[in-house]
Amino acid sequence: MLKRLPDRLDPWRFADLGNEVSGQIPLDSMPRLRDCLLDPAGTASFELQFARDERRRAILTGWLKAELTLECQRCLEAVTLPVEIRVSTAFVERHEQAEQLPDFLDPCLVEDGQIHFVDLIEDELLLQLPQVAMHEEGTCPVPLVEMFEDKPEEPSAQPGRNPFAVLAELKGKKD
Repeated sequence: MLKRLPDRLDPWRFADLGNEVSGQIPLDSMPRLRDCLLDPAGTASFELQFARDERRRAILTGWLKAELTLECQRCLEAVTLPVEIRVSTAFVERHEQAEQLPDFLDPCLVEDGQIHFVDLIEDELLLQLPQVAMHEEGTCPVPLVEMFEDKPEEPSAQPGRNPFAVLAELKGKKD
């Protein structure tokens, strides 16, 4: 088990040595992730093992956990997204190698023979972000009905009225 988190590492050497890495990384130390969060407080915990599989590929397995605070796009309040990831990654040098991997292994393209360890963790967390962050249906602090209660109705939004009638009225005023 490594005592200190590596900044850059050679995944093939780590796999040959069977290194294990565990610890925590502050969420605010990951700039791309930090920009997506409403509140970057907290840490990502992980326990990862480098190894060689039966085909001698350098692989990384383990888990990663974090609680991410996002902005709910329905009520604009904080929503917590608990993230638990099972990591199963193979390191490759070329895109052709990535295409040949089995479905249960995610490819990690290695350039210049090394990877940035924190970037690897950050990438896994970024992949877990939803396209649109929202509280579960019915659990927003502000009910959906209240969000639209105070807005005056547009004339074209009246039930049974043709939405193009407003345009016809405007055109008539012009002539």
